[in-house]
Amino acid sequence: MPEIDHEIKVSASPEEVFAALSTLDGVKGWHTPNTTGTGEVGSEWVFAYSGHPEFGWEVVTSDPTTQVEWRCTRGPGDSVGTTATFTVAPTEGRTLVELRHGGWPGTHGNFRKCNTTWGVLLHHLRDYVETGQPATAFE
Repeated sequence: MPEIDHEIKVSASPEEVFAALSTLDGVKGWHTPNTTGTGEVGSEWVFAYSGHPEFGWEVVTSDPTTQVEWRCTRGPGDSVGTTATFTVAPTEGRTLVELRHGGWPGTHGNFRKCNTTWGVLLHHLRDYVETGQPATAFE
């Protein structure tokens, strides 16, 4: 099955990156301020956007030493059922964030749009964890 793969190095600690991926304030800081959820395993993030479909992501794994995994529970097209796995690791005085969005039935539909969107989101994640200031990608 096709996968979307991205990586970015950030000048922040793995703990800061993990908090940005696993807490409500953290996710609101780089994704959308219209987010609800707790970030606990088994809970669901809900991302609401002005004029765009809402997304739901179940938190599947949340391990502060290695990774966070979300499974898409609602959204447009063929995105439901896909998984987004964020792996966080220290490297060369920075933190490497790797994203793998897998489980796609093909490279059609929302695959290409999500590929672009994740690239944008990772840059907003970097800006947020490096400055501590909200750097939301979407309203």
